[in-house]
Amino acid sequence: MESKQRKAALLTVFALVLALVWWRPLQATAQRSVESGLQRALVTFASARALNGVLSVAKSASVSFQIGAGASVQPGAALDPLDDLVEQFSSVMLVATLSFAMQQVLISVFSAWPLAVVLSALFLAWAVLVLRERRAPPWLARLSVGLLVLSLSVPAASLASELTYSLLMARDYAAAQQQVSLSTPAASEAQTAAQADGGALDKLRQLWSQTQDIGQQVQALQAKASGIVSHLITLAAVFLIQTVVLPLLFFWGMMRLYRLLLGRTWPGRAPAVR
Repeated sequence: MESKQRKAALLTVFALVLALVWWRPLQATAQRSVESGLQRALVTFASARALNGVLSVAKSASVSFQIGAGASVQPGAALDPLDDLVEQFSSVMLVATLSFAMQQVLISVFSAWPLAVVLSALFLAWAVLVLRERRAPPWLARLSVGLLVLSLSVPAASLASELTYSLLMARDYAAAQQQVSLSTPAASEAQTAAQADGGALDKLRQLWSQTQDIGQQVQALQAKASGIVSHLITLAAVFLIQTVVLPLLFFWGMMRLYRLLLGRTWPGRAPAVR
């Protein structure tokens, strides 16, 4: 009697697995979550590149004065450390953007119908062996459970990362992103007009030279530097946690789940040889 109940429970699990494989409730939601994260990463990456353009123009601006033979100074050279930090931050954002893009691709791959067919065939073969009270080869359980966990791990990790972001990091991201965007008004204006009048860098140089006092512009950027650094560090931390730390943590959890499932004694499964 107990054996029949265990068989019935296992067949019910198989039916739920097949429904999960073909219905794919996680994949669609995960795709939307990843798309949202990708858009945030692209916006932040664009802001970083615009800020880098502003700093490059500020660094190249020079002030000429006449003392004897005359001389020229570049007050924007003091912005070198900030410019280096912005370039490194741009590299971090590129990694975050690629991470979101890879998640999109992996979700699409593991949602494809060929994998669903393979999983269905494996679990149906296992169910037939259970009904006939025959032992399944050990590789069948490992392959079936392994592919199932693998197909669910990417969307599950993406959803968990997005949920963690929404609950714990969204406010910090919004505040930091707003401040970084406000620090590059000239860059935004230049990018808008770049299509009509040459490249963005040339347009930035033109906008920068329109004011009378270059030193004042550099001083304004220097005054904002500490705040910009703080916001850039916050943004980098948010994206690294969401795109690197949390996915690795959730993948580790899925691997632990896989080992736990394989450690169970299922009906129709041959005991592992040690």
